[in-house]
Amino acid sequence: MFICFFLFVRLESEFIENIVGDVMNKLHVMSSSRSTAGLFGIDDSVSKVESLLNIESPDVLIVGIWGMGGIGKTTIAEVVCSKVRSRFERIFFENFRQQSDLRRSFLSWLLGQETLDTMGSLSFQDSFVRDRLRRIKVFIVLDDVDNSMALAEWRDLLDGRNNSFGAGSKVLITSRNKQILNNVVDETYEVKRLNYEDAIQLFSSKALKISCIPTIDQRRLIEKIARQVQGNPLALKVLGSSFYGKKIEEWRSALSKLAQDPPIERVCRISYDGLDSEQKSIFLDIAHFFKGWRKDKATKILYDFYGSMHFNLRTLIDMCLITTSHNSLEMHDLLREMAFNIVRAESDFPGERSRLCHPPDVVQVLEENKVKATAINCRSCICSKVDVFE
Repeated sequence: MFICFFLFVRLESEFIENIVGDVMNKLHVMSSSRSTAGLFGIDDSVSKVESLLNIESPDVLIVGIWGMGGIGKTTIAEVVCSKVRSRFERIFFENFRQQSDLRRSFLSWLLGQETLDTMGSLSFQDSFVRDRLRRIKVFIVLDDVDNSMALAEWRDLLDGRNNSFGAGSKVLITSRNKQILNNVVDETYEVKRLNYEDAIQLFSSKALKISCIPTIDQRRLIEKIARQVQGNPLALKVLGSSFYGKKIEEWRSALSKLAQDPPIERVCRISYDGLDSEQKSIFLDIAHFFKGWRKDKATKILYDFYGSMHFNLRTLIDMCLITTSHNSLEMHDLLREMAFNIVRAESDFPGERSRLCHPPDVVQVLEENKVKATAINCRSCICSKVDVFE
C-alpha cells in the first residue's frame, strides 16, 4: 500500500512538473520571440524553414536559406531562432562577414572564455570540444557564408553531424551562393521576393507610416515603385524611409531617378564584389549584351573570351545575379541597372568605358570616332575588341 502511494505521489509530481515546464516554455516563447509586425510576408517563410528543420525530431539537421542580398535571409533566421530558442539548451548566432575569428567565438560560447584561455589553442577536432558539444542540444546559425573556404574548418563538424552534436540539434546556414550550401545542408529554402500586395504594404508602412492612408496619387506611385523594386524588402524599406514626409512632387522626381541610382544597388554590390575578375566581366557582359538571349547561344559566344564559362555562369546563377527562364538568360532590372552604373563609373566619357549599350552613348563615340570600348551593343549584333582612335 505504501509503495503504491509512493508511486502515485511520484507520478503526480512528475506530471505536475511536466505541466509547469511546458507552461514555462510557452511563456518564454511568448516573451522572447521576435515580433513579426512590419515584416510583411515573412510568416510563411518562417513556417517553411521551421518545417524543414523538423524541430521536434531527434535528428541533427542542417538547413540552408538561400537568396540574393537584401531579400531577408538573416531576418528569417532571426525570427526562427527566436521562436525555437526555448527548445534548445544553447543558441549560437554569428555572421561570417562581421566576425573575424568565428572559430574562437564559437569555442568561447561552447566552453566559456575562462576555460578557453586556460586550455590554450583548441580546434573542432579536439576530443574535449567534441565531447562537450555532443552532450548538449544546440541551435546554431551561421549567417552570410560567402565562400566555401569560410566553411572549410566547419566541415568536419557538419559532415559528421550525428557524432558532432547532441540529439535534436539544428543548424541554419544563410548564403547568397547556392553552391556553398549544396554539399553541406539537408534541405535548402529559397527566399522569394515579396508578392505585390506585401511589397505595397511594406513600402507604405515606411513611406506613410501605419496610421496614414495614401492619397490616390500616392497609391499610384507606390504601385509603380513596388513593380520597379520587384519585391526586395531592403530596397522597399530604404526607399520608403527616404520618401517619408516628402511632397508628392518629390516622390515623382525620386521615381524618375530610381532607375539611374536605385538604393538596392548598395546591397547588390555586395554580391558583385564577391566575384572574381572574370565572373565580374561575364556579369557585365550579360547585363549589357546578352539579357534575353538563348543560354546556349550566349554561352558559345562568351566561351571564346572566357575559360571556365560553364562554372562561372553557374556561379552567377547560384549567387542570384542572373536567372535562366525557358533556356534564356534573364536578370533583375535593378541588377542590370547596377551593372550599367558600374560601367558608367569607369569614365565620364563614354568612349573610355569598357562597354557601350545605350544608343546615345554609342552614337556619340561613333560620331567622334573615339572608341576604347571592348564591346558595343548595336541592336542585335556584338562588336567585340574594338580599339579605334582618331
